[in-house]
Amino acid sequence: MPASLPLYFEANQGQVDFPAQFIARGRDSEFLISPAEAQFILCKMTAPGSFSERTVRMQFTGANEGAQISGAEALSGKINYLIGNEPARWRTGVATFARVRVGQLYPGINLAYYGNQRQLEYDFTVAPEANPGVIAIHFDGADNISVNSAGELVLNLGGSEIRQPKPVIYQTANGARKEISGGYKILDACTAGFAIGDYDHGLPLVIDPILSYSTYFGGNADDIAWKVAVDTNGFIYVAGQTLSSQFAANMSLSTPGAFQTKFQGGSQAGDAFVAKFGNSGSNLVYFTYLGGSADDAAYGLAVDAAGDAYVAGATESPNFPTKSAIYTNISGVLNPHVGLYPADVFVAELDPSGSNLVYSTYLGGESADAAYGIALDLSGNAYVTGFTYSTNFPVTNAIQNHLACQPNTIYVNNNANAFVAKIGAGGSPLLYSTYFGGTNYDLGKSIAVDGAGSAYVTGFTDSTNFPTTAGAFQTVLTSTNFIGGNNAFVAKFSPAGTNLIYSTFLGGTNNDQAFGIAVDAAGNAYVTGGTTSPNFPNTTTNLSNGLTNNTIYGYPVTTNAFLAKLDPTGSSLVYSAVFGGTNFGIDVGYGVAVDPHGNALVCGASSTAGFPALNATNYFAATNAGGSDAFVTAFGPGGSTLLYSVLLGGSANDFGYGIAVDPAENAYVVGQTLSANFPTNNAHQAALNGPSDAFLAKIFYDPPSLVLSGNASQIQVVWNANLTFEPELARLFKLESSTNFPSTNWVVMPQPPVLTGNRYTVTLDRTNQMRFFRLHAF
Repeated sequence: MPASLPLYFEANQGQVDFPAQFIARGRDSEFLISPAEAQFILCKMTAPGSFSERTVRMQFTGANEGAQISGAEALSGKINYLIGNEPARWRTGVATFARVRVGQLYPGINLAYYGNQRQLEYDFTVAPEANPGVIAIHFDGADNISVNSAGELVLNLGGSEIRQPKPVIYQTANGARKEISGGYKILDACTAGFAIGDYDHGLPLVIDPILSYSTYFGGNADDIAWKVAVDTNGFIYVAGQTLSSQFAANMSLSTPGAFQTKFQGGSQAGDAFVAKFGNSGSNLVYFTYLGGSADDAAYGLAVDAAGDAYVAGATESPNFPTKSAIYTNISGVLNPHVGLYPADVFVAELDPSGSNLVYSTYLGGESADAAYGIALDLSGNAYVTGFTYSTNFPVTNAIQNHLACQPNTIYVNNNANAFVAKIGAGGSPLLYSTYFGGTNYDLGKSIAVDGAGSAYVTGFTDSTNFPTTAGAFQTVLTSTNFIGGNNAFVAKFSPAGTNLIYSTFLGGTNNDQAFGIAVDAAGNAYVTGGTTSPNFPNTTTNLSNGLTNNTIYGYPVTTNAFLAKLDPTGSSLVYSAVFGGTNFGIDVGYGVAVDPHGNALVCGASSTAGFPALNATNYFAATNAGGSDAFVTAFGPGGSTLLYSVLLGGSANDFGYGIAVDPAENAYVVGQTLSANFPTNNAHQAALNGPSDAFLAKIFYDPPSLVLSGNASQIQVVWNANLTFEPELARLFKLESSTNFPSTNWVVMPQPPVLTGNRYTVTLDRTNQMRFFRLHAF
């Protein structure tokens, strides 16, 4: 089950025999939600074919049992239950939602359930003057409850446990979020409430991003990391292409059991590669080449909850490794005009150790085909998009059965259609595969999947008859530029692939291209790319926090990056931001990710002066260091504010191509650098090995804060380690002390922090001297 997919909630129309209004399902659990309680039914395998169940009821003591409960943020997917031979018991068209809301659970207190990283979470919203002290949660079915050192609420269930993360308590003022101290408190053996600190209406909290680590990743030739993913255990996966025959040796590879330890060949892209790191970025779990004797590249990457890595890309190798393949042979024929095998798509799944292929298959026709994006649904089905020049590309259950453009047998740089395909879990069957495009050039660049199994695809097209749907945001190609006159497109496919839910152009009168897409729990699509159009849709011209809009457009000299958020119907923009520097140059967004709070993070490349920077501290830069720099820009939920915007690069060219976020909202960025002085920190590889290397960087979203406690003789300075898979905190932050505040005379404390549970502690002897403490990032 993919870690990145959210839970969704079904309205109970009688499909379960419980008095619950809404249902959510996990892999080994069911959640049944009523106004004043929620039931957790947990299933555990005790032996092959044998299971045990345990039910825990989360009851809100003293709550309003008649509180209004409703689904919120409706999803487009519907569920049908056609079980048994009694039509009266069938249920069709069951509505699904991203959230469930309970109004006035207590006086002035509302409750919302939602999915976060496949976990059920819930928030209380307390109105002014309402009393949060009345909230009491009783866990019927638990042996007992406790609060651990990390502030988590632990439900003990007789040999197993459920942990609820420490609550994040905050207030929002003037669009900024301010954290409030507090956490769980135990009321009795099975009942918990909340202890909340003073409500502070002072200055807003400023969140500075911190470079947790940044490392080169490469060998003796050119290497590019195209995509990154992170699983729920904090392991990081990177995929790309390499020409380095010594890549593995330079990575100090200690896993000789990796699937393919030797470079196989290729002169342009080389081999595809997949690597897996621990969360510190310094411990390589595995590195494997993936390819044959010709050129191969991995452009798309996804990871499931078990740690299997799914990659998609392009191969020209007739001996590309296959297993349990739908198509075992490359389909292209030798092109006499270019003297090369046209590429086929490949799709492959690697097990968590990186030593075995679960499956690997070709997918293509007689001409050139390539995949640029891959995504997973809850069942492990893989969704792939890219382009095809082939008139015989495999199609099944298609909305478009034929190549809509006239194939060009001499040049392979025009006259292609996008394609969208869905491959069953385990590598078969081909559930659907369709051409998608018009009579000119259409390219699918990225794909995402929502909780209902609908696929969202983006890319660009210059086909005036590109398929769009009635009521979509933009149904006409608006580009009039005779050189590269593209518009971006965004399309949503039904789970079966047989219906186009919506399809829209997105652009202005010049050249617009989309490269990345993400989808949130409500079905909103976030798209990033580059535009040269002065009239590209832009709703955030007065974006706060210092973001400026480039007013110099043109092809091909100047490009702005953009981030657009489309509503679930594809009929309107929630927001659209065009951003970049203020002089001639290229700013492009290549990747986008959405965190659990609706913040959208964009990575890309900028070669302009004046690129908007905010909170660029430590290893980050506020100005271009030379050539093109990678950038990461984080937008708030409404798109009207920035959390941070930073440049990362050296004196040569650097590009940010892929981005992912973990459950703690930290960002992971990969790309390519040609800079010998690319900024590194806590690096696995501190120096550039070849003409260009891949890079991997992690950005902290919310640095830890200090808590002081003690007794008559000692003081304890404590800070959380955040997630259990973030051991780099001890070397990233140093505890400093000063006797004056404000002061520039801060001294690093010599006592090393002690890690207990999920907290770091420094114990000091108490003195009569006033002392101030801070954490300083190094």
